[in-house]
Amino acid sequence: MERVALITGGAGYLGVHLAKALKKLDYETICFDQKETENADFDYKFVGDIRDYTALKKIFIKHKIDVIFHLAARIEVGESWKEPELFWSVNTGGTCILLNLMKKYKVKDIVYSSTASVYSYDFTTLGEKSRISQNNPYSNSKYAAECAIHDANVNQITFRFFNLCGADPNGQIGESHDPETHLIPLMFQNKNNFVINGKDYRTPDGTCIRDYVHVSDIADAHVMADRYMQKKYLNEPTIFNLGTGKGHSVLDIINAAKKELNLDVNYSFGERRKGDADKLVANIDLAKFHLKWKPKHNLASVLKTAYNWHIKNGN
Repeated sequence: MERVALITGGAGYLGVHLAKALKKLDYETICFDQKETENADFDYKFVGDIRDYTALKKIFIKHKIDVIFHLAARIEVGESWKEPELFWSVNTGGTCILLNLMKKYKVKDIVYSSTASVYSYDFTTLGEKSRISQNNPYSNSKYAAECAIHDANVNQITFRFFNLCGADPNGQIGESHDPETHLIPLMFQNKNNFVINGKDYRTPDGTCIRDYVHVSDIADAHVMADRYMQKKYLNEPTIFNLGTGKGHSVLDIINAAKKELNLDVNYSFGERRKGDADKLVANIDLAKFHLKWKPKHNLASVLKTAYNWHIKNGN
């Protein structure tokens, strides 16, 4: 085996795609998640809460971990307004527990999955030094976790994801959340009665603009991050945006579904969601330069892979 990798939140959408990418390179993969998974790309699977020090400690005792890919988090923006304490407890508190165990067992390398929702919206592209804003309890708790990692004496890379989407091109794994909150799977699930949240944003067609990046490209970036950390010790904050550099509105996505999939979506407009920015589009120059990473998939590929998995799995 090349490296031993612990993936927190490994049973989730990105986790299973990352495990697949790592196994191709002969990593030994360990899953830690609240949910059980049958995914065959994990060599070891542990079920537990990221806030449970004792449950996590068992993994560090049994395995000599080389790198941690920290994906575990609560991600539902709407729910974060209802239960902010829970989001802070899981996203920030859980990260601090993980950092304590890293220190105790001398694990130096961590790649952290953060979010572009920490940024204040901008009508140009967003760079890593763009202004941070307190948009919602979810993004606030993720940014606080970034700060905790930054202050720890560890070899670190933080990724700020834009909108993760798509599915494994082979159709083996794809996107399914409970509850589902992401635009593209929601559109497929509700094609006869799809509700767009808001039509009065400061964009050309009045709907939110986002940067949609394929999950397999994000998984590849994590592998590249680990390779980069092995070459250069990064105990200072190292942040990279992951997106495509191109923005698409909600109506753009609906029109692309018609063009690429011949899918007619019957939609109406509802209320805006609290905390939603008008436009979030990534500047990915740093990831291109340092990691030699760039997305391979375009919007057509995102929609086709996501829809193929949706049809295959009857979601």
